[in-house]
Amino acid sequence: MKERNISFYRFNTEEFSKSCFFTFDFTRNVFILFDTILCKQFNLKEFSAVYFRRPELPNINNNGLSSGEIQFLRNEFYYTLEGLYKILNDLYWVSPVYAIREAENKIYQLELAKSIGFSIPDSIITNIYADSLDFYNRNKSNCIVKPIKSGLIEDTNIPKVVFTNLLKEKPKIKQIELSPNFFQAHIKKTYDVRVTMVGDKPFAVLIDSQNNSETLVDWRKGEFSLKHTKIKLPDEILKQCITLLKTLNLRFGAIDFILDTNEDFIFLEINPNGQWAWIEKQTGYDISNEIVNLLEYEYF
Repeated sequence: MKERNISFYRFNTEEFSKSCFFTFDFTRNVFILFDTILCKQFNLKEFSAVYFRRPELPNINNNGLSSGEIQFLRNEFYYTLEGLYKILNDLYWVSPVYAIREAENKIYQLELAKSIGFSIPDSIITNIYADSLDFYNRNKSNCIVKPIKSGLIEDTNIPKVVFTNLLKEKPKIKQIELSPNFFQAHIKKTYDVRVTMVGDKPFAVLIDSQNNSETLVDWRKGEFSLKHTKIKLPDEILKQCITLLKTLNLRFGAIDFILDTNEDFIFLEINPNGQWAWIEKQTGYDISNEIVNLLEYEYF
């Protein structure tokens, strides 16, 4: 944006009430943000487009505050930001906040992907032991288990990540009935595929995950970066990707596939606000420029 002399403001939401301050004056129809670091005031009504990228709440100094009071303040910050998004609701978003949230649901994703025509793995989400056992046997014990939401386990001391894993043994009744479980058939693959969609434009790569024992099941496990190769998507897969984004009201999406041994694309999931910078750095794809194109031109 700087290179193209496009005027913009980056609002780091964790700076709310630290270096960024608001006034929403409904009587005068004045909605301003003041940045004390830049010493600049911005009229929110004068913006034209928004790139929404994983906002965070500010840290609250808990000196002398009860847990209930801290939660009260967190709610005040959270719902003020939600109101800010609504004030900017009529602008061009990459992507709309509530579309992102709806699209994050993997259950909805699979049902929608299947209806669009994508091939999907044999899948089940259950906390009924008999059904999990039937699925396990139906797939000849060759199954994976994965998180339904996010694999991140937040902990102030030792944060953890739950990856996609092969089931090493038959499910146990206590494990199954403890919570919902997401199982899929384990598909033998030649590559993983990441398709970063910006508007209708695809940036597709093969990820060489099968030459490293750590990344055979989940390519994100690898300690070292994997080889990424640019590819052209088959026309039908591209058409389905575009349909998926439009149905979800997204202008960006990071879609994961498996390329199986028959060279068929098997849909796994879409991250509506996924990472993309590492792909640009590895492949030379100009993803950032295409995002700026959307923000600069598409809202007209």
